[in-house]
Amino acid sequence: VKSKKLFTRSKKKLDSKWMLLVGNAGMGKSCISKEFLRTWAEGKNDHYKCIIYLTFQELNSIEQDISIKELLERECESLSSVLTLKNPDDLLIILDGLDEFKYDLNFDNQPLRNDVDTSFPISALVSKLISKDLLPDVDIMVTARWNVVSNLEKYFTCMFVIQGFDDQQIKQYFSHLCENKNESESICDFIKKKNMSDFASVPLYSFMLPQIIKNYLDTSEISLRNLNTNSRFLIQFVKSCLENVLKHRKSLYENSTVVEMTEPAIQKNMEDLVIQLGELSYEILLSGEKTVNAKDLEKHSLSEKILTEYFPYFFCMKHVNESSFEYRHTTVKEILAAFYCACVVRDDELKECLNAWVRGVIPPSAKSKLLSDVTSHHKLQLENFTRLFMSFLSTGNNIQLLGDTAMQKNTTREVLIEWFQDWLQEDLCPDDCLNLLYYIFELQDPVVTQRVSAYMKNIKLFNKPLSAIDVQALRFSLKESKLEELDLRLCELGDKGVEQLKKIITNCKTVLVSSNKLSEKSGETFNEILKDPDCAIEELSFGTNDLGPVGVRSLWKALESNRTLKTLRVYDNDINDEGTETLVQSLTKNTTLKKL
Repeated sequence: VKSKKLFTRSKKKLDSKWMLLVGNAGMGKSCISKEFLRTWAEGKNDHYKCIIYLTFQELNSIEQDISIKELLERECESLSSVLTLKNPDDLLIILDGLDEFKYDLNFDNQPLRNDVDTSFPISALVSKLISKDLLPDVDIMVTARWNVVSNLEKYFTCMFVIQGFDDQQIKQYFSHLCENKNESESICDFIKKKNMSDFASVPLYSFMLPQIIKNYLDTSEISLRNLNTNSRFLIQFVKSCLENVLKHRKSLYENSTVVEMTEPAIQKNMEDLVIQLGELSYEILLSGEKTVNAKDLEKHSLSEKILTEYFPYFFCMKHVNESSFEYRHTTVKEILAAFYCACVVRDDELKECLNAWVRGVIPPSAKSKLLSDVTSHHKLQLENFTRLFMSFLSTGNNIQLLGDTAMQKNTTREVLIEWFQDWLQEDLCPDDCLNLLYYIFELQDPVVTQRVSAYMKNIKLFNKPLSAIDVQALRFSLKESKLEELDLRLCELGDKGVEQLKKIITNCKTVLVSSNKLSEKSGETFNEILKDPDCAIEELSFGTNDLGPVGVRSLWKALESNRTLKTLRVYDNDINDEGTETLVQSLTKNTTLKKL
């Protein structure tokens, strides 16, 4: 769906629209939101007389009770001439970044009054907006990462999922981004050669790729050798930016007649600054704030000059008062915070930190100073941070953001394995299941993968759309597992996803892949799976896909030699009479199938 078509209206508008725009980090939710605002400001959007854009990071700073009228007038003072609540169907309010909201939404036990002049705590005000108790005739768009949308869908009339670029869109993006055709084609060839299409499918990563490629061409192959997870891609971008700054600083010192500093000293100085900035970023991440001010910098022995000279890729100066800085993307804040925490966490603190960050379990008396400001609510805000933390943790105590990675300590590895085993005792929801698999993926530790695999029996990802990188995480983390059940219903797998997970599926007893847009190609893939002598599948649910007669005949053929399958569901697959022609013949050669 093109962004300009997300809000369309008939001549007679019957109902206002509540839209939920969902996507993983870096998929472009904020960009789409700002695009609405830009086109309206340029007079190209005739749906609304006024569009208001608010971020949840801005709402985090509101500590006093406030009315919706006061909020809109205060945050949008420049729009006072067009802002009116008398004709609310001419108004669109965009609330960007629900995953960064530091308060809990509570739709029960709310104050009864719902007028625009009544003041509420900011969490109650947002809850009333989403539940239509406040301004029910206003169009609302909320953007969020996947981990916070559970139980929210019922409050929205539409939900859209941003899946990222396909191969053709990647080419279009770089054609638009690059100055000339040769540069664009060179980047696309590099992506293909290095098998980086999955990363390039994420718009934020596509934006970062030219910098990584430039740094790679200036250095050596080593820098891209382990570029195989989300976090390692992001870390590589940070490294590329810092190395550019180092080169610049080194050239300044070389040309200076007053100050002399060796290259190792420059690098050591940079790494110290990154740790200081990481500590600050961790505090900002927990506070839910959007900006870094002079007081924050001074507390951590930093300055505006340091941010400007050393970290121009990560921060931009706010133009309102010229004394505060804003992270260019939330992910930058998460990277720096994760790096700091991985540097300072001790093995005897690791389990309690992970329990607090990941599971929302806060110990009564924490050992680690990292947990002094952590609450159970932070679990939703720290998902991407903890994935990055795992990637940094895999390098052990000898962490060097500007050096090669080291092997993980055995003591750390044992703590992690024990923590995974404890967590797996719970009945994990789809969000937690995917996170667990991502943590194993980010660690890239074969010992952890093998030993934790023995404890993984049921992986339930029902109604959790999976990106190309998500599928890679599953393929790595489950490669040693023999699952009782793999539930991938409504996961947007497609034929490519099934092909990539073929070995994982072969080792499962119950496989549920209904409603995944699977065509006859997946029929051929499952033909190979079911004919594999090592196939363990006893129950296969393939309903509501697009197998057609050709795809289903591939399944019938596999039944002739399969000796494990007991239950097969292929309803709603456009099978028709042509698809059943060979069924009886295949069933006569099968001795195990009991239910079809």
